[in-house]
Amino acid sequence: MLYKPFKTEQDFENLIHMGETPEGIHWDYKQALNPKEPADIAIDLAAFANTYGGTLLIGVAEKKINGLKVASDIVPNVDAEAIKKFVNVRIQEILSSKIEAPVLQFNVSNKLVVAINVEPSVNLVGVCLDRDRRSFCFPYRTEYGNQYMSFEEIEKRMVDNKSRTMYLKLKKYIPGRSKVIIYPTPMGNAQTEWSFEWIDETENEFKLICNDVLSIRLPVSAVDEIWNGNVCLCLKLKFQLRKGFNFIDIKDF
Repeated sequence: MLYKPFKTEQDFENLIHMGETPEGIHWDYKQALNPKEPADIAIDLAAFANTYGGTLLIGVAEKKINGLKVASDIVPNVDAEAIKKFVNVRIQEILSSKIEAPVLQFNVSNKLVVAINVEPSVNLVGVCLDRDRRSFCFPYRTEYGNQYMSFEEIEKRMVDNKSRTMYLKLKKYIPGRSKVIIYPTPMGNAQTEWSFEWIDETENEFKLICNDVLSIRLPVSAVDEIWNGNVCLCLKLKFQLRKGFNFIDIKDF
């Protein structure tokens, strides 16, 4: 799933509740930045970019509850301008590919919170770990914090770049279930309605559902294009579907 960036106090209060809300795949808490560990923030930003996007919330203290890092308080004296400069320098110095990371600020309980929002990136984002730029790590985000890609995962991600591009485009248009018009028009399409639905919030598969009864699972790579039509979203596949009385299949050419 993709995230919604934190832009206002209301966005924060809708999702973050002190003493209750743990860090997750879409947000991370930091009481303050540590200038002695300049790679830390770059790793956090790259992890969000390499996954589904997310927000680094600075000025939010945390404590562990049942093994989870939970928001505990808003700390005073957060310097938004210093954070903005620090983030821009880190992005330019040690991230490749470069990303956009807007730094916003808002008040929560009369204290300043800084939100660094990161959109998911089509290109793989690495963090340089040495001055010679010979060693990179490629982090990604999980519900329990950052992890690092293996060589095989990095290779797969580079090969599947087109699928990643289409996945992000589909998620932009269709975050949840939605009615769609399918092209080429499926055979046996008389008096039918089609819906698109994600499977387990993965970036690999989705379902096309006919009349809320029949369905077929397809990979994201099966989609050629998506656009807004006059009535609903239009989905162009790389092949034609064939609908029977009790089945949906791919037409044999």
